[in-house]
Amino acid sequence: MHHFLPGLLALLFLVPASGIDDYLAVMKTTKTAVQDYIESSIMYGSFSFPSACRAIPKEKRAAVVRAVGDFARTFVKTDAFKKKYAELREQRLPSKPELTPLSADTRKRQIADLKASIAEQEKAQASAPADQKGIYKDILTSLRSMVKQLETQDTSQDAQMDEFIKQSNATAMQQYNEKVAAYEKEYPAGDPKPLVKKRLQEFLKASASVDFDARLVKKDKQWIFQNPAYENKDRNWKLAYRAGKEATEAARAFAAEWLKEF
Repeated sequence: MHHFLPGLLALLFLVPASGIDDYLAVMKTTKTAVQDYIESSIMYGSFSFPSACRAIPKEKRAAVVRAVGDFARTFVKTDAFKKKYAELREQRLPSKPELTPLSADTRKRQIADLKASIAEQEKAQASAPADQKGIYKDILTSLRSMVKQLETQDTSQDAQMDEFIKQSNATAMQQYNEKVAAYEKEYPAGDPKPLVKKRLQEFLKASASVDFDARLVKKDKQWIFQNPAYENKDRNWKLAYRAGKEATEAARAFAAEWLKEF
Protein backbone atom coordinates (compact mmCIF):
# COMPACT_ATOMS: atom_id res chain seq x y z
CA MET A 1 0.00 0.00 0.00
CA HIS A 2 1.46 3.33 -0.98
CA HIS A 3 -0.80 5.37 1.22
CA PHE A 4 -4.29 5.79 2.60
CA LEU A 5 -6.59 8.77 2.43
CA PRO A 6 -6.96 10.17 5.95
CA GLY A 7 -10.22 11.83 6.74
CA LEU A 8 -12.06 9.74 4.16
CA LEU A 9 -10.99 6.24 5.09
CA ALA A 10 -13.36 3.83 6.02
CA LEU A 11 -15.64 1.53 7.91
CA LEU A 12 -16.07 -2.16 7.04
CA PHE A 13 -18.87 -3.52 9.21
CA LEU A 14 -17.96 -7.16 8.67
CA VAL A 15 -14.76 -6.77 10.68
CA PRO A 16 -14.80 -5.72 14.35
CA ALA A 17 -13.44 -2.19 14.63
CA SER A 18 -10.47 -1.17 16.74
CA GLY A 19 -9.60 2.34 17.83
CA ILE A 20 -6.97 4.39 16.08
CA ASP A 21 -4.64 4.04 19.06
CA ASP A 22 -4.19 0.38 18.12
CA TYR A 23 -2.76 1.37 14.73
CA LEU A 24 -0.62 4.43 15.41
CA ALA A 25 2.50 2.27 15.72
CA VAL A 26 1.68 0.53 12.44
CA MET A 27 1.30 3.91 10.74
CA LYS A 28 4.40 5.26 12.52
CA THR A 29 2.56 8.46 13.36
CA THR A 30 0.72 10.20 16.19
CA LYS A 31 -2.91 11.02 16.85
CA THR A 32 -2.13 14.72 16.48
CA ALA A 33 -0.56 14.09 13.07
CA VAL A 34 -3.62 12.12 11.94
CA GLN A 35 -5.81 15.02 13.05
CA ASP A 36 -3.69 17.34 10.92
CA TYR A 37 -4.12 15.08 7.88
CA ILE A 38 -7.87 14.94 8.41
CA GLU A 39 -8.09 18.73 8.76
CA SER A 40 -6.07 19.24 5.58
CA SER A 41 -8.10 16.72 3.61
CA ILE A 42 -11.48 18.13 4.60
CA MET A 43 -10.64 21.83 4.82
CA TYR A 44 -8.81 22.08 1.51
CA GLY A 45 -9.74 18.92 -0.42
CA SER A 46 -6.09 17.99 -0.84
CA PHE A 47 -5.98 14.43 0.41
CA SER A 48 -2.71 13.47 2.07
CA PHE A 49 -1.19 10.74 4.20
CA PRO A 50 1.74 9.87 6.48
CA SER A 51 4.53 8.49 4.28
CA ALA A 52 5.01 5.55 6.66
CA CYS A 53 1.64 4.17 5.54
CA ARG A 54 3.31 2.88 2.41
CA ALA A 55 4.73 0.05 4.50
CA ILE A 56 1.43 -1.16 6.01
CA PRO A 57 0.97 -4.87 5.18
CA LYS A 58 -1.91 -5.65 2.85
CA GLU A 59 -3.74 -7.72 5.45
CA LYS A 60 -3.88 -4.74 7.84
CA ARG A 61 -4.99 -2.08 5.42
CA ALA A 62 -8.75 -2.48 5.78
CA ALA A 63 -8.48 -2.42 9.56
CA VAL A 64 -6.32 0.73 9.50
CA VAL A 65 -8.72 2.35 7.07
CA ARG A 66 -11.65 1.47 9.29
CA ALA A 67 -9.94 2.87 12.39
CA VAL A 68 -8.95 6.13 10.73
CA GLY A 69 -12.43 6.51 9.27
CA ASP A 70 -14.08 6.08 12.64
CA PHE A 71 -11.64 8.54 14.16
CA ALA A 72 -12.31 11.07 11.40
CA ARG A 73 -16.07 10.87 11.82
CA THR A 74 -15.72 11.54 15.54
CA PHE A 75 -13.03 14.19 15.19
CA VAL A 76 -15.04 16.45 12.85
CA LYS A 77 -17.62 16.85 15.63
CA THR A 78 -15.09 18.16 18.15
CA ASP A 79 -14.60 21.76 19.21
CA ALA A 80 -11.01 21.61 17.93
CA PHE A 81 -12.17 20.81 14.40
CA LYS A 82 -14.98 23.37 14.56
CA LYS A 83 -12.42 26.01 15.56
CA LYS A 84 -10.34 25.20 12.48
CA TYR A 85 -13.49 25.34 10.38
CA ALA A 86 -14.30 28.79 11.78
CA GLU A 87 -10.82 29.96 10.78
CA LEU A 88 -11.29 28.58 7.27
CA ARG A 89 -14.70 30.22 7.06
CA GLU A 90 -13.15 33.56 7.96
CA GLN A 91 -10.51 33.10 5.25
CA ARG A 92 -13.12 32.29 2.60
CA LEU A 93 -15.38 35.26 3.39
CA PRO A 94 -15.90 37.24 0.15
CA SER A 95 -14.30 40.68 0.14
CA LYS A 96 -16.65 43.61 0.03
CA PRO A 97 -16.32 45.63 -3.20
CA GLU A 98 -14.74 49.07 -3.05
CA LEU A 99 -17.52 51.24 -4.42
CA THR A 100 -16.72 54.26 -6.58
CA PRO A 101 -17.73 57.54 -4.91
CA LEU A 102 -19.94 60.02 -6.77
CA SER A 103 -18.30 62.89 -8.61
CA ALA A 104 -18.85 65.51 -5.91
CA ASP A 105 -17.52 63.18 -3.22
CA THR A 106 -14.44 62.42 -5.29
CA ARG A 107 -13.68 66.12 -5.72
CA LYS A 108 -14.27 66.75 -2.02
CA ARG A 109 -11.79 64.04 -1.07
CA GLN A 110 -9.21 65.27 -3.59
CA ILE A 111 -9.50 68.84 -2.27
CA ALA A 112 -9.16 67.64 1.33
CA ASP A 113 -6.04 65.64 0.43
CA LEU A 114 -4.49 68.61 -1.37
CA LYS A 115 -5.22 70.96 1.53
CA ALA A 116 -3.63 68.47 3.91
CA SER A 117 -0.53 68.44 1.69
CA ILE A 118 -0.49 72.24 1.65
CA ALA A 119 -0.58 72.30 5.46
CA GLU A 120 2.33 69.87 5.62
CA GLN A 121 4.38 71.89 3.16
CA GLU A 122 3.65 75.15 5.00
CA LYS A 123 4.75 73.56 8.26
CA ALA A 124 7.96 72.30 6.65
CA GLN A 125 8.60 75.71 5.11
CA ALA A 126 8.15 77.45 8.46
CA SER A 127 10.72 75.24 10.18
CA ALA A 128 13.22 75.24 7.30
CA PRO A 129 16.40 77.36 7.38
CA ALA A 130 16.02 80.79 5.75
CA ASP A 131 18.11 79.80 2.72
CA GLN A 132 15.85 76.77 2.03
CA LYS A 133 12.40 78.32 2.44
CA GLY A 134 12.28 79.31 -1.22
CA ILE A 135 12.20 75.68 -2.42
CA TYR A 136 8.68 75.29 -0.99
CA LYS A 137 7.29 78.28 -2.90
CA ASP A 138 6.78 76.51 -6.25
CA ILE A 139 5.35 73.41 -4.53
CA LEU A 140 2.79 75.46 -2.60
CA THR A 141 1.86 77.46 -5.67
CA SER A 142 1.20 74.29 -7.63
CA LEU A 143 -0.88 72.69 -4.86
CA ARG A 144 -3.01 75.81 -4.39
CA SER A 145 -3.57 76.02 -8.14
CA MET A 146 -4.83 72.42 -8.17
CA VAL A 147 -7.24 73.17 -5.33
CA LYS A 148 -8.59 76.18 -7.20
CA GLN A 149 -9.09 74.13 -10.36
CA LEU A 150 -11.08 71.52 -8.49
CA GLU A 151 -13.18 74.10 -6.63
CA THR A 152 -14.11 75.84 -9.91
CA GLN A 153 -14.39 72.70 -12.05
CA ASP A 154 -17.31 72.42 -14.51
CA THR A 155 -19.87 70.06 -12.93
CA SER A 156 -22.36 69.97 -15.78
CA GLN A 157 -21.46 66.37 -16.61
CA ASP A 158 -21.67 65.12 -13.03
CA ALA A 159 -25.23 63.83 -13.29
CA GLN A 160 -24.46 61.68 -16.34
CA MET A 161 -21.24 60.35 -14.80
CA ASP A 162 -22.96 59.67 -11.47
CA GLU A 163 -25.64 57.60 -13.18
CA PHE A 164 -22.94 55.37 -14.65
CA ILE A 165 -21.20 55.14 -11.26
CA LYS A 166 -24.44 54.17 -9.52
CA GLN A 167 -25.13 51.40 -12.03
CA SER A 168 -21.59 50.10 -11.70
CA ASN A 169 -21.79 50.12 -7.89
CA ALA A 170 -25.17 48.38 -7.97
CA THR A 171 -23.77 45.62 -10.18
CA ALA A 172 -20.76 45.18 -7.90
CA MET A 173 -22.99 44.92 -4.82
CA GLN A 174 -25.30 42.44 -6.53
CA GLN A 175 -22.36 40.20 -7.41
CA TYR A 176 -21.04 40.54 -3.88
CA ASN A 177 -24.39 39.60 -2.35
CA GLU A 178 -24.59 36.55 -4.61
CA LYS A 179 -21.13 35.48 -3.49
CA VAL A 180 -22.08 35.94 0.16
CA ALA A 181 -25.24 33.86 -0.31
CA ALA A 182 -23.23 31.06 -1.92
CA TYR A 183 -20.61 31.36 0.81
CA GLU A 184 -23.21 31.11 3.60
CA LYS A 185 -24.60 27.99 1.97
CA GLU A 186 -21.20 26.35 1.53
CA TYR A 187 -19.78 27.50 4.86
CA PRO A 188 -22.68 27.98 7.32
CA ALA A 189 -21.63 29.48 10.64
CA GLY A 190 -20.77 26.86 13.25
CA ASP A 191 -21.69 23.95 10.99
CA PRO A 192 -18.92 22.16 9.05
CA LYS A 193 -21.26 19.37 7.89
CA PRO A 194 -21.84 20.78 4.37
CA LEU A 195 -18.07 20.93 3.83
CA VAL A 196 -17.58 17.37 5.12
CA LYS A 197 -20.38 16.20 2.83
CA LYS A 198 -18.78 17.95 -0.13
CA ARG A 199 -15.41 16.27 0.50
CA LEU A 200 -17.02 12.84 0.80
CA GLN A 201 -18.82 13.37 -2.49
CA GLU A 202 -15.63 14.58 -4.15
CA PHE A 203 -13.79 11.49 -2.94
CA LEU A 204 -16.48 9.13 -4.20
CA LYS A 205 -16.47 10.84 -7.59
CA ALA A 206 -12.68 10.86 -7.88
CA SER A 207 -12.32 7.20 -6.89
CA ALA A 208 -15.29 5.81 -8.83
CA SER A 209 -13.39 4.72 -11.94
CA VAL A 210 -9.90 3.89 -10.69
CA ASP A 211 -8.22 1.13 -12.68
CA PHE A 212 -6.21 -0.69 -10.04
CA ASP A 213 -4.75 -2.99 -12.71
CA ALA A 214 -3.25 -0.07 -14.63
CA ARG A 215 0.39 -0.65 -15.53
CA LEU A 216 3.24 1.73 -14.85
CA VAL A 217 6.29 2.14 -17.07
CA LYS A 218 9.55 3.89 -16.40
CA LYS A 219 10.34 6.95 -18.50
CA ASP A 220 13.20 9.35 -17.88
CA LYS A 221 13.76 7.90 -14.39
CA GLN A 222 10.09 8.39 -13.49
CA TRP A 223 7.22 5.94 -13.27
CA ILE A 224 4.22 6.94 -15.37
CA PHE A 225 1.01 5.24 -16.46
CA GLN A 226 1.31 3.16 -19.60
CA ASN A 227 -2.13 4.46 -20.59
CA PRO A 228 -1.66 8.17 -21.45
CA ALA A 229 -5.26 8.91 -20.42
CA TYR A 230 -4.43 7.96 -16.85
CA GLU A 231 -1.59 10.48 -16.74
CA ASN A 232 -4.22 13.19 -17.23
CA LYS A 233 -6.30 12.05 -14.28
CA ASP A 234 -6.49 14.41 -11.32
CA ARG A 235 -4.39 14.09 -8.18
CA ASN A 236 -7.07 12.39 -6.09
CA TRP A 237 -7.65 9.69 -8.73
CA LYS A 238 -3.95 8.91 -8.67
CA LEU A 239 -3.89 8.92 -4.87
CA ALA A 240 -6.70 6.35 -4.82
CA TYR A 241 -4.76 4.24 -7.32
CA ARG A 242 -1.65 4.30 -5.16
CA ALA A 243 -3.72 3.56 -2.05
CA GLY A 244 -4.67 0.27 -3.62
CA LYS A 245 -7.94 -1.52 -4.15
CA GLU A 246 -8.39 -2.69 -0.55
CA ALA A 247 -7.95 0.72 1.04
CA THR A 248 -9.93 2.59 -1.60
CA GLU A 249 -12.88 0.21 -1.52
CA ALA A 250 -12.90 0.46 2.27
CA ALA A 251 -12.79 4.23 2.00
CA ARG A 252 -15.64 4.27 -0.50
CA ALA A 253 -17.75 2.02 1.72
CA PHE A 254 -17.20 4.37 4.63
CA ALA A 255 -17.81 7.53 2.59
CA ALA A 256 -21.12 6.14 1.34
CA GLU A 257 -22.17 5.17 4.86
CA TRP A 258 -21.06 8.49 6.34
CA LEU A 259 -23.05 10.41 3.74
CA LYS A 260 -26.23 8.93 5.17
CA GLU A 261 -25.76 11.24 8.16
CA PHE A 262 -26.28 14.35 6.00
